[in-house]
Amino acid sequence: MNISKILLIIMLMQLMLASVSLAKEPIIASAITEEPANEKALLPLPAVSLLPINEDLLAILTQLKQASIDEQKIARALEQLTLATTPLNAAEQYLLLVTQALFKENAIANGVEHSSHNKQSREIIVLLEQALKLSAQISAQQLHQPNFLQLHLILAVHYAQQGQFDLAYLEKKSYLKKYYSYRKAKRLAMIASLEQSFTVHDKKASNSLLASQNKLKIRRVAEVQEQKATQQYNFTLIISTAIVFVLLFFRQLKIRNKLIRLTRTDALTGLANRSALFEHGEHMVASFIEQPEELSILLLDLDHFKKINDDFGEQVGDEILRVIAQLVKETMRSRDVFYRLGGEEFVAILPFADSNKAKAIAMRINEKIAQHDFSLLILQSRVTVSIGVATMASNKLTFEQVLHCADLAMYQAKELGRNSVVCYQNIAQAQERRGNTNSVK
Repeated sequence: MNISKILLIIMLMQLMLASVSLAKEPIIASAITEEPANEKALLPLPAVSLLPINEDLLAILTQLKQASIDEQKIARALEQLTLATTPLNAAEQYLLLVTQALFKENAIANGVEHSSHNKQSREIIVLLEQALKLSAQISAQQLHQPNFLQLHLILAVHYAQQGQFDLAYLEKKSYLKKYYSYRKAKRLAMIASLEQSFTVHDKKASNSLLASQNKLKIRRVAEVQEQKATQQYNFTLIISTAIVFVLLFFRQLKIRNKLIRLTRTDALTGLANRSALFEHGEHMVASFIEQPEELSILLLDLDHFKKINDDFGEQVGDEILRVIAQLVKETMRSRDVFYRLGGEEFVAILPFADSNKAKAIAMRINEKIAQHDFSLLILQSRVTVSIGVATMASNKLTFEQVLHCADLAMYQAKELGRNSVVCYQNIAQAQERRGNTNSVK
């Protein structure tokens, strides 16, 4: 599953938990503030420095929360508020931007907006970020109220949809912090209201005491439920975060391994490339020095490959290289390793193979390629290779020296008319015999 989808699901789960907690809050508050029928209402809560809010704006907010809305009526009301001659205070401007964002969300949900989903989401984010800039002019008590708090929830959802999960997390965290502060302030206000009510109703102290005890019990139950919900939310958040980090880690590991393979693989044939050849070859030579065993190298070069490219095009030449690579792999032993050195040259490392075994394998490769029908690719049905064989007989040689010997043998095969196999040991012996003959003369 895509990582961004997983993170979006996690964010939605968190929003659902918070919404459930917020939905329970009015019920608990009404239970606590409920008065017996024969008692007077509690005294009003102490006033705080809150900016006044336009009643029409609050009415629009209420309508937007309903299941079905009159979009044209709301659009006209928003236009009137926007064009009103009376300037709006900071709190009203803040709520107006939130209302516009909610209205745009409803329009998107009902299919009224036809632009792309990402563009719509970015437009909502711009509105809400403008509202956030007004926070400095609004008191903390007012910003902690539900109508103002919903901005963070909406912004968190759209940040997540844009793939900005860090910002979504911060908005969610800001929402929870303000929400808990709002709940705490409300509880303290309720307690202050109750205390003030008790002083006014001294004559009914016994009844008030029983009522307050009942309210406190309800309150404790509500707090316990809230604590459980908070613990469950925190646990879900921790587990979700851990899962996301594990998925990201394995994804990065997979990408890293793929990049390593690409740096060691020839893109055309799928064989190990020149870099892997020299790394593995040096390792094999080092193993030979520590524990001497037969080790041979084959160097293959396609005959007249430049002419094939000139006559039929590089695309056909590439396809021939792929076919040659497959034919050689089918012929070699399971322990042998085949590489593409570059261009039309290939190298095979044959562990536990002396000169005779290596030459026999080279002959089989030569015959298989010569017998293969290439008529589907080129007019001439036959493609041949020249192969040089070199066997490591001394631990004083390096891998590059052995490869050079195989290269000399391959050029000798070219000079002999191509489509042949030449062992470097035969060349060395012939040179040695000529040297002895010359010295005798």
